[in-house]
Amino acid sequence: MPKYMILLMLCLLWSLNYADELDDKMRQLKEVQKQLESTQQKVKQAETKKKQAEGEIQRTSSLKRRTEDNLKKLKKEEMVIRDSLRSVQQRLVDAESSLSAMRRAQNAELDMLLRVDRSYKQQGIKHRDHRYLKNLIQGSKQKIDILSGYRVSLTFERELHQNEAVKVTRGVKEESSKNVQYDKKIKNLATQSKQLTQEQKKLQAQVEKLKKDSASLEGLVNQLMAKQGKTPSTYQFTGKKIAWPLRGKIIRSYGEETKSYGTSVVNNGIDIAAKEGTTVVAADDGEVIFSDRYGGQGKLIIIDHKNGFFTLYAYNNELTVAKGATVKRGQTIAKSGMSGSANQASLHFELRKDGKAINPVPFLE
Repeated sequence: MPKYMILLMLCLLWSLNYADELDDKMRQLKEVQKQLESTQQKVKQAETKKKQAEGEIQRTSSLKRRTEDNLKKLKKEEMVIRDSLRSVQQRLVDAESSLSAMRRAQNAELDMLLRVDRSYKQQGIKHRDHRYLKNLIQGSKQKIDILSGYRVSLTFERELHQNEAVKVTRGVKEESSKNVQYDKKIKNLATQSKQLTQEQKKLQAQVEKLKKDSASLEGLVNQLMAKQGKTPSTYQFTGKKIAWPLRGKIIRSYGEETKSYGTSVVNNGIDIAAKEGTTVVAADDGEVIFSDRYGGQGKLIIIDHKNGFFTLYAYNNELTVAKGATVKRGQTIAKSGMSGSANQASLHFELRKDGKAINPVPFLE
């Protein structure tokens, strides 16, 4: 067998091995990205729950302060009512005592009048004037009537104060019960907030580990992409420039940093604004080496242009070519959208040379 045939077969086997390994690493990377996205979502959910718990603590604390203020007012009111009740009760006792004394005095005066009258009769005295004693008795009766009316008034006043005292005491009990419930609720919410903080820390640690795993796998994928693309590495496209995957305004430039989950993320390509469902075309001839959903990139297509260059098309809603397909420059490969981590309808486009991301803008026609 000629040597060039042996070399050609070895090159083909070498290329196939790298292709299989690349597929395997891409699958691993996809799984890690999926776990990372899921864990980041859990971090968000834990943060949302924690904020809700903290907000509920603030609202409950506000209600508790209001209840405590009401409780203080009610207790002061209760003291005033009980003082008034004691005062009325004492005045009622004094009135009862005075009334009893007046009745005893009236009885004594009446008894005296009767004794005098009997004495006059025994002595045979007639038509004796008893006006003085009668007036005295009549005056005592008027005083007793007035004091009896005062006693009735005090009794009514006492009943009013007693009813008020019952209402206020009931209010104190109700507000005290609310206070106890608020204390329990605040304690439970504080425990919940603490548990969520611990959960967040654990999840964040998982996120950091998954990010490291993702970065490591992405490095391996880039190396394999570079090795796979080195035969031949002409770095030439079918034309002087590559085609725009779709026409639109660049909303995120190459190298632009954004904050995500507390860390800076550098844009390895460009983001082009587009309506959902806009046609996405291949930038140049090549072979589709990946066509599937991939973590934060959403529905992703990677094309190997067999010249050391790769192009990546992310955030799509629909993929119209499968892995292994041969595509031509300008051929429809996807429909744009906002899958993955996209926060608006757009296309994320990358150009990679030997697996390393480079600015695609100078290459676009």
